Amino acid sequence: MRAPSFFAVCLGLVAVALPRGAFAQTMPEAVSTPATLAFMAPPPAIRPTYQVPAHLEVGNQVFDGSLSGFRTYLDTTRATNPQLFSQLDPKVRDLESQATAAGAVAVAGLVVGLASGVYAAAGQKTCNGPPITDPNITADLQAWGACNSDNGTHIATFMLLGLGSILVGGIGWYALSPGRSDVLKLVNEHNRISHEPIRLQLGYDPTNRLALGGVSTAF
Repeated sequence: MRAPSFFAVCLGLVAVALPRGAFAQTMPEAVSTPATLAFMAPPPAIRPTYQVPAHLEVGNQVFDGSLSGFRTYLDTTRATNPQLFSQLDPKVRDLESQATAAGAVAVAGLVVGLASGVYAAAGQKTCNGPPITDPNITADLQAWGACNSDNGTHIATFMLLGLGSILVGGIGWYALSPGRSDVLKLVNEHNRISHEPIRLQLGYDPTNRLALGGVSTAF
């Protein structure tokens, strides 16, 4: 049987000399520091965004709560209420033209971006390395390196140009597209000149777990 080492004997004496519970008083403090707790805490849950669905309700008719839904409703008044139709149709046409322009900007940005990406891959130079038996191998190696460098610059330039075009197209589409506020302005204008108001009917929001299916709000 091996004799205990000097280090083991010293450690045993220190353990006997310390009062009982000393380790229990010091260890939790090291574990429960704010930095340790922040590291051990679970990451915050990311809640997905969700837009409450809505539709327009006029009497016993229901339409989508969008510009296209309002256009569908307005077309139903062409024969029954031509005065209402003539007053609101120009404003709806302006918003529809705005939506068409927004879609054209988005498509143009996407087309330019895709074309730029294709040219970034297809428009490269053909770079062939010189053989070992080449008498001008030093100069040809330099030319080969310059060719590869030009290809790298070419790819980076047109890929960035393509991504920028897509980004600009998306920003233009977002800025030009009619939003919910534009539809509500139409609803407000309609309710000012019509005896039968339009009501905004809200749906169910699964994010907040709120059942709003029976809530109707007039504007």
